[in-house]
Amino acid sequence: MSADPPRFPFCASAALAEGRHLKLKMMFEAREEECLLIRFHGQCYAYINRCVHMPRPLDCEQDLVFDPTGLYLRCSMHGIVYTPETGVSVSALCEGERLRAVSAYEENGEVGIADWRVSAILSAA
Repeated sequence: MSADPPRFPFCASAALAEGRHLKLKMMFEAREEECLLIRFHGQCYAYINRCVHMPRPLDCEQDLVFDPTGLYLRCSMHGIVYTPETGVSVSALCEGERLRAVSAYEENGEVGIADWRVSAILSAA
């Protein structure tokens, strides 16, 4: 068995702008899930697109995942707020709970997923 998780390239680095997100569908732990790829302070992060407060996508009511300040991720339904670097909620209602992180990588001008729990990228969402 390889020491490194399988890599699934998704897009060119330039396609994921600072403070923006892209979505992809993937097989995660043997079920189809939607994943958010975000860029924050130059780094790429990935999370399952599901709020911890209610099982709804963060962008279920608006095509945005960053709050107006650009400093936090925010669920468009009830306003639960998360730190982009860790996915930890800083809202009183769900304080300390976390978005489900997925391991992302950026290398040689490419952004993708490199996580043992992922078996395939199905499509851009």
